[in-house]
Amino acid sequence: LSLFEEDNSFDQMYGEEEQIDVMAPPGKLGVVIDTPMDGVPMVHAIKDSSVLADRIRIGDKLVEVDGEDTTEMSAIRVSKLIASKALNPQRHMVFLRSTRPR
Repeated sequence: LSLFEEDNSFDQMYGEEEQIDVMAPPGKLGVVIDTPMDGVPMVHAIKDSSVLADRIRIGDKLVEVDGEDTTEMSAIRVSKLIASKALNPQRHMVFLRSTRPR
């Protein structure tokens, strides 16, 4: 018996993450980003009128904006990055969503 044999209990406990690619239009997105406990920026709130309301969920992690890694950024820095691109025809945003059963 090896202590290092293949064991899927970790995956069962923590699940996997699904990648959601979003092409956001110009303008305000109606999304509030937070960085809980200095972690990865995540969706904290979504306005009903948000253009992304049908694509993202509260708790989704924002990991990339237009090819720029956001995993180490503060919520303020991510929000400024998104706002600085508000006039672009579109912004490519990558979110990760936990597929862990609730």
